Amino acid sequence: MKHLKFSAVAAAAAAFVMILVSCGAGSAAAEVKSQSETSIVIEAMQSGGSLADALEALKDAGSLDFSASESEYGLFIESVNGRAADPSANEYWAIYTTLAELDGVSYSSSEYGVFEADGKTLASASYGASGLPMQEGELYALVLESY
Repeated sequence: MKHLKFSAVAAAAAAFVMILVSCGAGSAAAEVKSQSETSIVIEAMQSGGSLADALEALKDAGSLDFSASESEYGLFIESVNGRAADPSANEYWAIYTTLAELDGVSYSSSEYGVFEADGKTLASASYGASGLPMQEGELYALVLESY
């Protein structure tokens, strides 16, 4: 009888953990594909949420460290994995993506620059991290650049 109670409690606990994991991953599941001192490329493993949500989830999982501040335009990325953009050197963290268009909205343009990663060409994002939707299979890159 004790064994049966333990098994029921263990099964209930496992089900609860699976629910928590599913809820946490549902809004912005992503994985780091590659990274260097001046760039990081992530892939959306499922659709949902924004790039900002995915960055927060990766940070919570310990796969990425970044700092950012909120601005009137959304999340402003200041540093990635300890590498801060230096405003005195005109540096900033640019965003690139393979997501071209979704629901009639253009989310990137090669007219403003491209970044090669994982055998694919990512175009300059037309939206910031807060406004860029995560779409399964698409790549997103943060790249330290200067103007």
